[in-house]
Amino acid sequence: MPSPFGALKRLFRGIVGTDALERRHADHDARMRRDLLLLGNALATARADRSDLERLPDYRRVAEVTGLLQTWRVEGVDLVRVGGDLDGGYVMLDTLRPPTVTAGYGFGVGHDVSWDVAVADRGIDLVLYDHTVRGLPQPVPRARFVRQGIRGAEPVAGCRTLAEVVADNGHGGRRDLVLKMDIEGAEWPVLAEASSGTLEQFSQIAVEFHDLSCVLHPEGHASVVAGLAKLAVTHVPIHVHGNSYYLPLWIGDLVLPEVLEVTWARRSDHGGRFVPRDEPFPTELDRPNFPRRPDIYLGRTFSRGPDPRAGRTGA
Repeated sequence: MPSPFGALKRLFRGIVGTDALERRHADHDARMRRDLLLLGNALATARADRSDLERLPDYRRVAEVTGLLQTWRVEGVDLVRVGGDLDGGYVMLDTLRPPTVTAGYGFGVGHDVSWDVAVADRGIDLVLYDHTVRGLPQPVPRARFVRQGIRGAEPVAGCRTLAEVVADNGHGGRRDLVLKMDIEGAEWPVLAEASSGTLEQFSQIAVEFHDLSCVLHPEGHASVVAGLAKLAVTHVPIHVHGNSYYLPLWIGDLVLPEVLEVTWARRSDHGGRFVPRDEPFPTELDRPNFPRRPDIYLGRTFSRGPDPRAGRTGA
């Protein structure tokens, strides 16, 4: 028979929060074990022979993902940081102004709206969506908040698909839109459901991709590759930045952050002006997501050097 004293003890611990504290300790311990394993694997593969690494399924999966994220430069168009110096700012093409862009969408509000404020200050109207918060953390000019989320094909209470949201706002068929999406992993089903026609309505798309270590498993790898390949039909990666809150995955000469910010530019806007980008990341425009943690050095993992095949100069 359970002890009444034991039940009272559990109740007391629940009230004062020690159970929650122990759960946080368990989560912390699990993350520490994961990080130590990642570091151990990184050290073990750092000096491994390339031919040996290429036989590993994990290496091939990571290489396929980083290959889909090889970055390009747009000749004649500068990059600019849009938003704050910490988590919430994105590096984008300096074309965010009317008439090129007159309206924008922000999915995932959270505590930082510096990107939204910066875009609105350029004369662009915004609709900001988040079903997990009651409102904006601060006023954003030219912005309307909708307490609603974005979803994939699977019905989710309080959420709409990307095409439905665009239609709700009377933007069907428009091509003067911009999109920012930071929705904590829900981006993969959103991309799987969205049509290329809907995605092509956005001149630039800034996405924070989450849970990228899932590519080490066949199902996760398939989901990530499908989402990136869908975006690559209409857009080209022009900038990447690793979120330093999580330890990245290192395997040989490759690095894949658990959370990665990527900016995409619409292919049809720039024709043959996409040229290989050959520089290490982070760049001078990047900032660490957290003030007390350094940026993740990505090196040239995501830089597309000159293509060895003669005659190819654009994406």
